Amino acid sequence: MPVINKIDLPAADPDRVKEQIESVIGLDAHDAVLVSAKAGLGIEDVLERVVRDIPPPQGDPEAPLKALLFDSWYDPYRGVVCMVRVVEGTLRHRDKVLFMASSRSYPVDELGIFTPKAGPVDQLSVGEVGFFYAGIKDLHLAQIGDTITHTDRPTAAAYPGFQEVKPMVFAGLYPVSADDYEDLRDAVDKLRLNDASFTFEPESSGALGFGFRCGFLGLLHMEIIQARLEREFNLDLITTAPGVRYLAHTTDGKVHEIDSPSKLPDAGRIDYLEEPYITSTIITRSDYVGAILALAEERRGTQKSLQYLTIDRVLIEYDFPLAEVIHDFYDRLKSVSRGYASFDYHLVGYRKSELVKLDILINGDPVDALSLIIHRDNSYQRGKVLVEKMKDLIPRQMFEVVLQAAIGSRIIARESIRPISKNVIAKCYGGDISRKRKLIEKQKEGKKRMKRVGRVDIPQEAFLAVLRVD
Repeated sequence: MPVINKIDLPAADPDRVKEQIESVIGLDAHDAVLVSAKAGLGIEDVLERVVRDIPPPQGDPEAPLKALLFDSWYDPYRGVVCMVRVVEGTLRHRDKVLFMASSRSYPVDELGIFTPKAGPVDQLSVGEVGFFYAGIKDLHLAQIGDTITHTDRPTAAAYPGFQEVKPMVFAGLYPVSADDYEDLRDAVDKLRLNDASFTFEPESSGALGFGFRCGFLGLLHMEIIQARLEREFNLDLITTAPGVRYLAHTTDGKVHEIDSPSKLPDAGRIDYLEEPYITSTIITRSDYVGAILALAEERRGTQKSLQYLTIDRVLIEYDFPLAEVIHDFYDRLKSVSRGYASFDYHLVGYRKSELVKLDILINGDPVDALSLIIHRDNSYQRGKVLVEKMKDLIPRQMFEVVLQAAIGSRIIARESIRPISKNVIAKCYGGDISRKRKLIEKQKEGKKRMKRVGRVDIPQEAFLAVLRVD
């Protein structure tokens, strides 16, 4: 049911919007309701159309209970709050209900609805939406999309529900100070209580110590989680470069899900790699088509269609590797289009790609937190720019620091950071030159010894450089 809002604005053009709805969405919009929520225009028309056009719920109130759990969150005083929509049957206070996905039973302690404030009710019947408390302490026992029924009179089959939410972007979260690891673990545990789409598992890094490999729905979700950890729990964090989940097909016929470069099997065991692809829709003004097409080709996009919706509005469809979109694609798109571009996408599956693991070596030792899985065609340029960027960000040490980018055993880029030098011959006035040479050689031996046992200080900016290189 199309509804066009904000018709009170001076720039409102309902006829043009109707054309866009029909051409982009494919929905008949000739009788779209014109509304201004601010001015109160068309509100009664919307309600009348809902009553007239949207069918009432179908179901038998006397049938076995079948309710869809579509939302849940954690209340520190009452436990898990379950939001349900009753499809069949009737849910009453003190009923004992069964969660079909987890096969666990709980008594309903309280039943209510939002109007919009929460208020108690005696029952929920067919088509009604409400909430209940059942003394559930673990949010993951109340899975979104689960079917709830009576324990003593269960329904014959579960409701189809939703597809399980799967993280699409993965990154490592490490405390700057190793002493904050326990605080970080408690913090991510608490965040997970109210966010079932956030996942984490312990991870260790030779450069960063102990932390967690976390899964997010997207970059915005990752930024929100990181901001909450830093603001609400007073944690100083290092976030590694985000990546996506790849599929590694090994020579023994097995398929491995890879959400971290450190989990990638040895190159000799890999038959081929697959990466997730998306189908995207970009709507923009005709003035910016050239710049957007150039950006899409740069990100390994494959054009599917290009059509003019109106004289000055264009719809472009592209297939992209998800890994090329999660970094800064949206910001670049807004920049080249001066804000006149919308971007929407959905996952379409996995495709075979020429992917390699790019390692960053510091004094010959790989820093696993800086490793990347990247397309072979972009690996040389990305490695070269990355080590050049890190050369400017890593502070000078008392010994020489060698930065290298490598694919397997092949070094593709190299930079050196000169050591901090002390003038050891400053106090030598004249005399035999051998005295000065002896002091210089002694200094060189000391720097070699420090290089063997010294630890390079890698600031957070160096890890962010993985994101920011163009």
